[in-house]
Amino acid sequence: MVYMIEATYPGTTAAEAANYFVERLKVDPMPEYVKIRDLYTFAGGDGIMVLLFYDIDDGKEKDATDWIGRAVVAFLQTIAGYKAQGRIVHTMEEAFQLIDMQAPAV
Repeated sequence: MVYMIEATYPGTTAAEAANYFVERLKVDPMPEYVKIRDLYTFAGGDGIMVLLFYDIDDGKEKDATDWIGRAVVAFLQTIAGYKAQGRIVHTMEEAFQLIDMQAPAV
């Protein structure tokens, strides 16, 4: 399963947020069943926007989303102006499977 966090925070807190991300992983390390697939940052929204995609191992969805949820709450409590939402996203192959089709080769 792929889980996406979309977060924004003021540009004035960019260094603080980056440092907190690194420190948070030291305090509550990423479980072996959660892996970062991609992380993108860009200017937009309320200053800085982050799209963070996690790969979650099958059968570990509840544990993984609990871990991700704790991290999001910690950011909300620590970084002024931080906003986030999470959602399950599908790869192209998975999306086509939902409608009983095979994804085209691209």
